Amino acid sequence: MNLLFPHSIHHVLIIIFIFNLSTLSFIYSQVEEPNENSADTTVKRELSLNAYPYIYYTPETELAFGAGGILIFYTSQSPVTLPSKLVLGGYYSTKKQYKITLDPTFYFLDNNLFINLPLSYGYFVDRFYGIGPTSTDVGDENYTSRVYTATLFLQIPSYWFTSDRTGLILDFNYTEMVDKQTNQELVNNSVVGSNGGSSVGIGVQAVWDSRDNLFFPNEGKYSSLKFLSYPIGDFNFYMFELDIRHYSSFSKDHILAGQAYFNSAGGSIPFYKVPALGGQNRMRGYYFGRYRDNVYYTFQLEYRQYFWWRFGYVLFGGIGGVASSPDKLRIDEFQFSYGAGLRYLFNKDQKVNVRVDFGIGSNGSTGIYFGIEEAF
Repeated sequence: MNLLFPHSIHHVLIIIFIFNLSTLSFIYSQVEEPNENSADTTVKRELSLNAYPYIYYTPETELAFGAGGILIFYTSQSPVTLPSKLVLGGYYSTKKQYKITLDPTFYFLDNNLFINLPLSYGYFVDRFYGIGPTSTDVGDENYTSRVYTATLFLQIPSYWFTSDRTGLILDFNYTEMVDKQTNQELVNNSVVGSNGGSSVGIGVQAVWDSRDNLFFPNEGKYSSLKFLSYPIGDFNFYMFELDIRHYSSFSKDHILAGQAYFNSAGGSIPFYKVPALGGQNRMRGYYFGRYRDNVYYTFQLEYRQYFWWRFGYVLFGGIGGVASSPDKLRIDEFQFSYGAGLRYLFNKDQKVNVRVDFGIGSNGSTGIYFGIEEAF
C-alpha cells in the first residue's frame, strides 16, 4: 500500500508511528524434513506478519489515520519457492475521505503458478487538470468520486514465448461520480468519463524476472509487457504498457536501480484511465494525474543504501512526459523530479522496508509518500 500527500511541504505535517515494530511482528517458522542431497539438515520457510499505524495531516485532508500490514508466507517447503504476500491497508480522514486496499500475491508449484489479485475501494476528493502536457492549474480541478477496482493476474511458465511467465489479466473498474464540484470539464461533460461508469478489460502479460530478492533486489532485471482491451462496460478502449527495471550493486545493499516505463492508450478512454504522470512510484513530486495524455513515458534512477542498524536512505531522480502520440513528444515539455527518502527495515529476514519519500517536481510541486516496499 502506498499513500500520496501531494501538497506543499510548508503545509504538510507528517507523524509516523512505527512504535516498536518488533513487538507488532511475529515469526512462525516451519521446518522442512532433512534433504538427503544437502549438507543442511533443515530448511526454514518462515511466516511473518508486520503491522504499523500512522497519522498524517494536511490542510486539504485534515487529520487522517491509517494502518497497514504485510503477511509473508510460503505455499510449499520447496527451497526454490518464492515468498507469497498479503498486504492490507487503509486510512480515514476527518474530511471523510478513505481508502481500503487488499493485495494478495501467491507463488504455487515451485513458482510455476503466479496469482495476484489486488482489490481496492475508496472515496476521494481528487483532481483533474485536463488532458495534455500543457494543462494548467487554475484552482477548480477538484471532484469527488467513489471507486471500486479489482484485477486478476494469472501467470504460468511460458512454453511458446521467451518470457519467464506469461498469463491472463482481468481488470474491473467502477467509478461513481459523486460530485463534480466546480471542475468545468466535468460539469460540461466535455471529456469521456465525466459521469463515471464501469469498464471490464481482458489482456495478456509477459514477464521476465531475474531479481535476487523480490522486496529489495541487489542484482537482476525485471521486465513486463502488457496489453489490455476493454470491450465490456460503458467505454471501449485499449492500453499498452512496457516496464523495464535493472538493479546493480557496488557492494551489498548499496544499489543503483533504474526504470524505463512506457504507457499508451487509445479509443474511448475515460479521463481517469488516461495514462497519468506522477504518484507514489514514478515521477514522485507530482500529484498523480497532474499531466495526462494518450502516451506517457518516464525514466528514473534511484540510489539505495543502508547506513545504520535498520535505517537506510535513497536518492532519486526522474524525467517524464505525456503527449497525444509518440511523435508528438517534445523536449521542452519534459518534466523532471528528484528527491530523497528514509527507509526502515522492519522485516529483516525478507528485507521489507517501510518508506517515506519526499519528491520535488520541476514546476515546484512537492509530494510526501509513505508505504511498504520500494517504489520499483
